[in-house]
Amino acid sequence: MPDILVAEQVTKRFGGLVAVDKVDFTIPQGSIVSLIGPNGAGKTTFFNIIAGLYTPTGGTLTFRGIPIGGKRSDQIVALGIARTFQNIRLFANMTALENVMVGRHARMKASPFEAWLHTRRERAEEKAAEARSRELLDYVGLTASAEEFAKNLPYGDQRRLEIARAIATDPQLLLLDEPTAGMNPQETAALTRFIRRLRDELKLTVLLIEHDMSVVMGISERVTVLNHGAKLAEGTPHQVQRDPAVIEAYLGRGAAGTSEPAAG
Repeated sequence: MPDILVAEQVTKRFGGLVAVDKVDFTIPQGSIVSLIGPNGAGKTTFFNIIAGLYTPTGGTLTFRGIPIGGKRSDQIVALGIARTFQNIRLFANMTALENVMVGRHARMKASPFEAWLHTRRERAEEKAAEARSRELLDYVGLTASAEEFAKNLPYGDQRRLEIARAIATDPQLLLLDEPTAGMNPQETAALTRFIRRLRDELKLTVLLIEHDMSVVMGISERVTVLNHGAKLAEGTPHQVQRDPAVIEAYLGRGAAGTSEPAAG
């Protein structure tokens, strides 16, 4: 499979702190890849570079062959990259439907002037955006919650809603930042199955940060480990799980030879 995203020697400094240190990283199109490491390893910083929230200090980053290092987040979304956040960032006082429509607006062509005049094209786009948003709510299992305020939804449903809003932007690469954080085992298992559906049914490429090692080992085709901002290891879940450097730095000394290493 061709690589949909390629990072070469990507570096991010904050003053004297090197948060990401010359990282080489690729994501094959159509794959599910996990980025793991202890707290402070640089995972979220790397996510933020891909998503356009941070400009890399050095190195190159390309998406489908297009340089994206330093592009604005709205330009990144327009190219086909969407993300969720570790701490859910929904519009609490908007309905589930309205939240998804916010994502859909990234693909609308009508100008602010047309929206002000409420032109025929703008009305047609708005109607199509609502229809697509309802389809996505149905896809994530939230049809009955379309008119509920986001703040009133159960935690697991809020996670699904945030994913629906990201999907509404028509991404090719979906970045999921600790999608199962705060979930019970049943919710975690359901969301893990759902992430696999996103890849298999919607043909999305998925990159996730995740601390739940049962999720990482169960869903990923490749795992990359960061430590102190640098790439420590990379390979299949089986290879990474048994890498002595990973066990020492992150998974714990007792993890070797176990099927589900403990998160650090």
